[in-house]
Amino acid sequence: MNVIRTKMMFGLGRRMGFGGVRSLSAGSSWQVEGGSDHKRNVAVVRPPPPNFAEGLVTHFPTPTSTSYDIALQQWEEYCKIFEKYGWDLKVLGEARVEGGSGDHCPDSVFVEDTAVLFKDDLVGEDVAVICSNMAEIRRPEVGTMEEALVGTGAFRVERIDGEGELLDGGDVLKVPGGNRVYVGLSSRSTLAGVERLQRILPYHSVQGVPTTKVLHLKSCVTALPDGTIIGYDPIVDDASFFEEDYLGLPEEGGAHVVILDEKTLLMAASAPKSAEILARKGYNIEVADISQFEKLEGCVTCLSVRWRK
Repeated sequence: MNVIRTKMMFGLGRRMGFGGVRSLSAGSSWQVEGGSDHKRNVAVVRPPPPNFAEGLVTHFPTPTSTSYDIALQQWEEYCKIFEKYGWDLKVLGEARVEGGSGDHCPDSVFVEDTAVLFKDDLVGEDVAVICSNMAEIRRPEVGTMEEALVGTGAFRVERIDGEGELLDGGDVLKVPGGNRVYVGLSSRSTLAGVERLQRILPYHSVQGVPTTKVLHLKSCVTALPDGTIIGYDPIVDDASFFEEDYLGLPEEGGAHVVILDEKTLLMAASAPKSAEILARKGYNIEVADISQFEKLEGCVTCLSVRWRK
């Protein structure tokens, strides 16, 4: 069984430097080394703020036992796995609530909800879709992500910002090996948002999927490199929506994978049985402990926005 458990220790309470990682102050942007010919995968991340435990929860009870120090350590371990597999890490600066107290946006570590990146091979360009969030407290997060992506000059930037158009990146599942995109019709994303995404991506097939039992679509399903959809049946509304092969796994955390390369998956430590099943299918499994983020409905996909070259 090819399960790799990465154990790395970092100083707590401040961001430690990684090779090739530049930490960004609020309002700054990162540049892609090599411009449009840049060939390394990129993961955009943001460290958890001190008040991360105040983040929004929808289907979980409000957590009563969280540790910022542990969360920061877990986040740094998560980031280090990407670096191990040759990804560049781009670290966003803090996002703060507009006006009033100026507090940190507590959910800002969950950067996936702010943007989704697509390769449009038919027209030869990369597209950054800037999302819109129903929760007002999260909207400053979107602005800092947009500034960073615009600053690269590498994307055609589109926005979900029309009347009634809501879309969280956590609801957008891109299926590898084709142009199929599933979008959860959840408490955070609307049909109008799905329709707008289809207009932005005319050469993709964008399909809305009822998502009522969890926060986001990718809270219950993700996809393997071969296009197989994996999920945890008790929280999937209707697996028949997925035209590709569907594989049910025995743990909720097992439904969440990040594809590091064609043979390697990043999974949460909370799903050892699922990791074993996927290892038997020939995948190498990198395991990250993200228990502090799971208490806030987070998973391994939520903590990064990924751009694969």
